[in-house]
Amino acid sequence: MEVRKSLVVNSTPLETRIALLENGQLCELFLERTMNKSQVGDVYKGRVAKLLPGMQSAFVNIGGAKDGFLYLDDPVAPRLGADATVEEEGEEVAAEDLPPPPPPLPPLKEGEETLVQVVKDPIGSKGPRLSRHLSFPGRFLVFMPGIEHIGISRKITDPTERDRLRELIRCHVQPNEGFIVRTAAIGEKDEDLVGDVIFLRRLWEGIQAKAEIVPAPGLVWQDLRLLQKIMRDIFREEVSTFWVDHDTAYREVMSFVENLHPEWSNRVKRFTSDLPIFDAFGIEAEIDSARQPKVYLKHGGSIVLNQTEALVSVDVNTGKFVGKKDLEETVYLTNLEAIPEIVRQLRLRNLGGIVVIDFIDMVDPVHRDEVLARFQEELKRDRNHARAGGISEFGLVELTRKRTGPSLERLLTQPCPTCSGAGRTPSPETCLLRAYRELVRLGERLRGAEVRLILHPDLAASLNQESREGLMQLAHLLGARITWLERTDAPRHVVVMDLQTAGSDSASA
Repeated sequence: MEVRKSLVVNSTPLETRIALLENGQLCELFLERTMNKSQVGDVYKGRVAKLLPGMQSAFVNIGGAKDGFLYLDDPVAPRLGADATVEEEGEEVAAEDLPPPPPPLPPLKEGEETLVQVVKDPIGSKGPRLSRHLSFPGRFLVFMPGIEHIGISRKITDPTERDRLRELIRCHVQPNEGFIVRTAAIGEKDEDLVGDVIFLRRLWEGIQAKAEIVPAPGLVWQDLRLLQKIMRDIFREEVSTFWVDHDTAYREVMSFVENLHPEWSNRVKRFTSDLPIFDAFGIEAEIDSARQPKVYLKHGGSIVLNQTEALVSVDVNTGKFVGKKDLEETVYLTNLEAIPEIVRQLRLRNLGGIVVIDFIDMVDPVHRDEVLARFQEELKRDRNHARAGGISEFGLVELTRKRTGPSLERLLTQPCPTCSGAGRTPSPETCLLRAYRELVRLGERLRGAEVRLILHPDLAASLNQESREGLMQLAHLLGARITWLERTDAPRHVVVMDLQTAGSDSASA
């Protein structure tokens, strides 16, 4: 089935949001906020803050709130921006296209200055991930200074085109330079590709010159903004429309198109409705849905996604789908229906690292093979590198997916102050029993005291009479008098205990 792609831009002074739609459905969301811009691709002159010889790594001060983490012998990993088309693992890249072992870098000392590039934004308590092997994506090429290598994207499959591109770049490369040809180079004119070589070389020369004068720690070069990256990396032949809701952004996109692809001008649309653009395309509602763990399938089944520190789990359920023939067919059809939604949710939520998918167990080996083959095929839609193993005897599929920054959940939310990110809060009974244990702990201090239990009305309404009487009986045995007090400003999941004795303070349980 042909996939119709559209880009939708919602631009404000505080935030730029860009949605990638496939057949009208939200598949990827890109965000850039003025107060929290991505650092990926930025080049800094850093100062080594601490060496960790046992881990062959170092912390480097680049001027931010947290020091960056640097592997001293980090491998060559070209930064391809949104077009991650080169496989570093090598399973789908011809041997001649693999980057060679990097030249040995000089050892670092604490306090020493070094040029580094951010390859991963800070996540949680971790600072940014850094590399001393720099790379710079152009429109058609990725430039890797210091590495003499020419590679071709695995997605360029035509042998004649691969040979043409490799020979063209080889004729224009200089010593101590490396290039990887991106998918966008297919069919492009020689002069445009050579122009990209010249542009990237001059960019690197300018960065080197600035690095000589910038004090450490300090920013040497800042990568493109989000809208510019999307135009460079995603606005391709297969994108049929590019909707923009702001005059400045519209002019920027039109200028880009008129300079490079004037025949695409009619694809760029200025959105003028009074309705917010993300509401008009149904994107806002899909973003809200992407924060929920459960996703319902068309015929009544569902998938449940849970993100943890170690991995992402995806559980497939038949739900209300009862099928028409037998259990095996029902399970098989539910698994097949879940596959495109699983891949879409991984892309939309930007979930990476280790992913474990719990398909419903199938008895028929033919069904198992077909589900796995369908899943492998659907993964080809994902621009991030993802690699899946086979289906285990328990119906599990293990998947690794390249991380490209915080997940959508981590980007849009913060841990709940009550549940500390667990997603659940103490039950009313648990709250009351905590108060009970606190009274036991205080013991003799309660004799003759006035104890006020302050509860939120919702919590008080959830407690049954038996629980209340148990607490009152304990207080009576300990010689205390208890008063119940309901207040709307009280915590919803904590019983605040106000103990009125000489020299005592309030407590909470």
